[in-house]
Amino acid sequence: MQVWGNKWTSKQLLERTGALSQLGGIVQSEYVTGKAKGVNALRVRTATGLEFSVLPDKGLDIVEASYRGNSLAWHSPVGIVHPAYYDPRKIEWLKTFPGGLLCTCGMTNAGFPDEDMGEELGLHGAVSNIPAEHVHWTEEWQDDDCWLRITGKVREARVHGPNLLLRRTVHASLLRSMIRVEDVVENQGFLDTPLMYIYHLNFGFPLLTEFSRIYAPSLAVTGRNQHSTASLDKWAEFEPPTLGIGERVYYHDMRPDPDGKVTIVLLSDDRSKDFGISVRYSAASMPRFIQWKMTGVNHFVLGLEPANCRVEGRAAERKAGTLKTLKPGEQERFGFEMHILDGKQEVQEAIAKIEIAR
Repeated sequence: MQVWGNKWTSKQLLERTGALSQLGGIVQSEYVTGKAKGVNALRVRTATGLEFSVLPDKGLDIVEASYRGNSLAWHSPVGIVHPAYYDPRKIEWLKTFPGGLLCTCGMTNAGFPDEDMGEELGLHGAVSNIPAEHVHWTEEWQDDDCWLRITGKVREARVHGPNLLLRRTVHASLLRSMIRVEDVVENQGFLDTPLMYIYHLNFGFPLLTEFSRIYAPSLAVTGRNQHSTASLDKWAEFEPPTLGIGERVYYHDMRPDPDGKVTIVLLSDDRSKDFGISVRYSAASMPRFIQWKMTGVNHFVLGLEPANCRVEGRAAERKAGTLKTLKPGEQERFGFEMHILDGKQEVQEAIAKIEIAR
């Protein structure tokens, strides 16, 4: 990929700089005031203008993300909140939900609050409020590109209960506008354990506008309730922020491409078709896809959510016979890749791949 008007070798770039930080890299910081006080952040900066922050204390999720100074993600009114404030009851999760580019939901439960096997379960699980351990990061040149990587482990465990370990790696390229997340969840306990997993990707203004449009290889789309179903024919379209409008949730049955992957494209303006993002993931481990469309005032956000479950709750998954479980010692791999689509050619190529999958 070309940056600064040229395609450079690593040797050429190293000859022209004193340190990698002149081009990009990873910098650690810490929030020092308010409810975010004490939260660590790893700021990833690329040479293409893509920047994002990984929060080790929030399950290695990605909160702030921007491209050439413009935000990609929706930020909730809650802001960044230290996990010490997390309350697992009912919908209290919403008081610690920052929005952000990636908020992971799971691991032993995700979706709406319910009761399963005598256990009270709150909204979307605990993983996004569990601090990671053994966190480290590297900046390594490989084949004329420098790969910026952050790794760590997140454990969800309870005495006499589950013991799931998430190993997460976040990859970014210095010279390409992309983010790749690779997760491995292992059952390190001795009980068969439910595994519910959702990548809650939250896109907002100025990427998301009333002129945005979604392109996806959807075989079928259904609304999760009557309100959502009433606007089913408009699932891919948007309107200006509207006071009092309710959230709409759609379930998609996706057609994978020949590689077993699903790609979704969000265009910022469907009239010009010159800027957007693509999200690509494996349909084998994440056979579900949830769309959260919320075009309210102050809550103007689109959630694109690859998942291995729906959001009806764990008891509903168990009743339907679709609840994923991990046996002792068993592992499950999840992941996704997000690319910035900058220019008509990149947009056209991404949409063409979706049309092929259809």
